Amino acid sequence: MQSEFSKVLKDINLALFKVITKHNKELGIQITPIQGTIILGIAHKEEELCQKEIEQFVSCNKSTLSTILDTMEKNELIKRTPSSFDTRKKVITLTEKSKQLVTQIELDRKKTDALLMQGLTEEEQSLLLTSLKKILQNLERM
Repeated sequence: MQSEFSKVLKDINLALFKVITKHNKELGIQITPIQGTIILGIAHKEEELCQKEIEQFVSCNKSTLSTILDTMEKNELIKRTPSSFDTRKKVITLTEKSKQLVTQIELDRKKTDALLMQGLTEEEQSLLLTSLKKILQNLERM
């Protein structure tokens, strides 16, 4: 049961990545799903965000995130500027180019969520979300 469960979660993750990538291409948005998550995360935070804070909400390691942020900076989706609180840190902010994508990304994520929950009652959706959050907490304790 457990190995099947892990496989299903992995397959869902891969399928979700493919769906979001396909939707982004259809919308003419040249970003990866993780870049979209970073853009939305930055857009919805009021305080300054450095790489360390972004690592926490995208759940990836420092070197992987650094590579992603380098690509995003090269593609003019983010900029890095010295922090006003700690000059050793770089604050990551959105560019005008990425700010213009926020609404489209949000709408696509809502559409994708609706597709994921299609055929489930509200009670099933709530139970599924609660269970998945518990599973995530279990993984975070490891």
